[in-house]
Amino acid sequence: MWRDVYPRLICLRHHRGVNGELPVLGAALKLSTLPLRVAWLIADQRDLELQDPCMPEVLEGDWAAHAREIRTVLDGYRGRLGVHAPYDGVHVATPHAGLAGAVRTTLLRALEFTAAVGGSHLVVHSPFLFFGTAQGAHSPAEVAVAIERTLLNLAPVVTAAAAQQTVLVLENICDLRPDPLDALVRAFASPWVRRSLDTGHANLMRARGGPPADHWVEASGELLAHVHLADNDGESDRHWAAGEGTINWRSLFLALRRLSARPRLILEMSPEKQDAAAAWLGERGLAR
Repeated sequence: MWRDVYPRLICLRHHRGVNGELPVLGAALKLSTLPLRVAWLIADQRDLELQDPCMPEVLEGDWAAHAREIRTVLDGYRGRLGVHAPYDGVHVATPHAGLAGAVRTTLLRALEFTAAVGGSHLVVHSPFLFFGTAQGAHSPAEVAVAIERTLLNLAPVVTAAAAQQTVLVLENICDLRPDPLDALVRAFASPWVRRSLDTGHANLMRARGGPPADHWVEASGELLAHVHLADNDGESDRHWAAGEGTINWRSLFLALRRLSARPRLILEMSPEKQDAAAAWLGERGLAR
């Protein structure tokens, strides 16, 4: 009954938390745009995710020099820093031993880059790229096989991540529902493997029968360590600012505030869109 009488008070409590503080937004950036945002990042020591290693020329070139340049730009930054691993063609559940070796080499190099910039999380894409069609099933047995392959392929990567105290966060991509990816994270049985939620990806799959983004938060619970924040229209992964698409941001932040942990909140869009998203969320008392 109390919840029925005072729903607005409950909303305020969950948005702001017990201490009255709003969640602090961070940003995904590359070295080319980092100088534009570094003062904003340092002012509140916001979360930062570097996405340079997604470009093949970075890790296949003089990545150590690239990392040193980033450290120079980030002088004075002490926030939670992470990196996005390469993903194009990097299928972590591949059954082919040669390809699995290349995947491990790529991710181990991404971990080295993460250590070089002082990072503590590395985003890795989900292996669940196919969820069935009328012509092909996606059975529990197939999910189990994908989990087994991923555990085998990534075992040395998880060991290396633990040694350097970097958390691997597994991001939903084409995942129609959260349970297979959550099951994969639990199967690693490691505190160094956790879940990442991409709100835009979840919204795309909602249009195909999946649950909304806030349900992903509730399903993953304390496994959730990282969130990519971006909006879209449910038709294309447009990386719009919050409020420009169809995501229910109030429900999402209510779900986030129910967690005892504090996931990294990364605005994954252009710097101009990041300003618009931060302003829109701030005006509604959801984040700052």
